[in-house]
Amino acid sequence: MNQEKAIELALQGNNIFLTGNAGTGKTYTLNKIIETLQDQGKIVAVTASTGIASTHLNGSTIHSWAGIGIKDKLSSDDLFKLKNNRFSRKKFENTDVLIIDEISMLHDFRLDLVEEVCRFVKNIKKLWGGLQIIISGDFFQLPPVNQNNHQKNYCFNAAVWKDSKFKVCYLDKIYRQDDQIFIDILNNIRKNSVTSQQKEILNDLSSNTEYYEYGINLYPTNNNVDIENAMQLAKIKEPVHISKMTSEGLDWKVKQLKKNCLALETLILKKHSKVIIIVNDTGKDVIWRQYVNGTLGEIIEIKEDEGIISVQIFKTGKIINLQRHTWELKEYNENMGKDVVIASITQFPLKLAWALTIHKSQGATFDFVNLDLTNTFVENMGYVALSRITSLEGLYLKGYNDISLHIDDTIIYKDKEFQEQSRNNE
Repeated sequence: MNQEKAIELALQGNNIFLTGNAGTGKTYTLNKIIETLQDQGKIVAVTASTGIASTHLNGSTIHSWAGIGIKDKLSSDDLFKLKNNRFSRKKFENTDVLIIDEISMLHDFRLDLVEEVCRFVKNIKKLWGGLQIIISGDFFQLPPVNQNNHQKNYCFNAAVWKDSKFKVCYLDKIYRQDDQIFIDILNNIRKNSVTSQQKEILNDLSSNTEYYEYGINLYPTNNNVDIENAMQLAKIKEPVHISKMTSEGLDWKVKQLKKNCLALETLILKKHSKVIIIVNDTGKDVIWRQYVNGTLGEIIEIKEDEGIISVQIFKTGKIINLQRHTWELKEYNENMGKDVVIASITQFPLKLAWALTIHKSQGATFDFVNLDLTNTFVENMGYVALSRITSLEGLYLKGYNDISLHIDDTIIYKDKEFQEQSRNNE
């Protein structure tokens, strides 16, 4: 299905499950849906399963929005507290559409819990309290975190999933990669059918060092990321520049926004630092955007007086001037009849980019990556890391283990079902 058809089905008022391979523009499509619904006067609650994903949409976590926090279940007292809280009740009553992004990382029992809260607080017996629900994500991405590693808590197992009658919109055009050999490898990982010839191609990438100095190092765990970034920064013999984050709004909401954002409260940079841009270019035309979330470059000038950091993009060689970016948290204001900003943080949209975790790379697009998958410990993690990259040309792959190229069979089976449903919806 193409993006235009998915947007059309969403605007018809259907409950939607927006999915597709990594790099098919799910977040872009979701933003278009949100923008159009708001232009039509709809009140849209924009949420995601993780804090990082929510900031890509200027939203909040679903846990925060629904008032469930980290709880697995709510007592009657908990539900009545939410219902009797005037602010909480009005928020639910005024919402027309609920968006949940990165649905792959949401547990099934929490999806059921959110539905129960919506129905109870709105005091409407209809499913979801009558809200239109639009969920988005790819189950080949990182799965829900479980204490019991054998437990499968994918949210398509939720009791409410079938009853919600989601129209599946499976985006099929890949924008991130245009190398068919690489696309075929990624597609075969999604089928657990990587060929011996494709493995040889991956093995050969251990000698692909042409762009090594430009690449960001992706690691399965966080152990070495901060240490490596600090060590590399210390090697640069240039003055240190420190940018402090500024904020406005309710203290506890500001704190929530800071926690869920990749931006740093204290950003320490030097000229010649390797950096990653952590926002998308705000240009309306996706084809002509100068950068995306994940673009890598080098700082060539820091103009503190003008509030500008000049970054030379590795892939294009272009120099872009970045100013401070503002992330906002909005909620519906009953008196004003519209969404208003209740908290905001402002900082340069940059992070040091010698190293990053695979988890925090989810949603990003990289041209140059140095990767070692020999210690991969979770199914799907290898696919998440590899699918961030635009081409094999920019990938140095030190090695990989069997689990790094393996997908949970449950997901493969379910994905075939989703593709068939999407074809029927076209």
